[in-house]
Amino acid sequence: MARQSLWVFDVQRKVTYKNLSTWYTELREFRPEIPCIVVANKIDADVKMTQKSFNFARKFSLPLYFVSAADGTNVVKLFNDAIRLAVSYKHNSQDFMDEVLQELENFDLEQKEEDVPDQAQRGNTESPSPS
Repeated sequence: MARQSLWVFDVQRKVTYKNLSTWYTELREFRPEIPCIVVANKIDADVKMTQKSFNFARKFSLPLYFVSAADGTNVVKLFNDAIRLAVSYKHNSQDFMDEVLQELENFDLEQKEEDVPDQAQRGNTESPSPS
């Protein structure tokens, strides 16, 4: 179950940045509280990009990470921070959708637990021998 959202774009390809605002607005319609992180990827190709200000992150007050998946720059920090945010959100969420998803997850687990004894019983029963 998603406990946060990463918004990754390629600093070399403007088209990957262009629709972030639209998608973010749509996400907030259904998940208003889920934590989001903006990730500017491929900084290894142009280090000057780390000096650039990206309006999307600033406009929505979102944390912005400059990373390079190719050489590993800031990738560990990004994932450590993302995990911390997700765990904190999971333990403190007031989001109705999270409550619904948790109930569905619990229901699924209950179903699996109920199925296990049935399978065990079927495995132990022998079919009647022909008379």
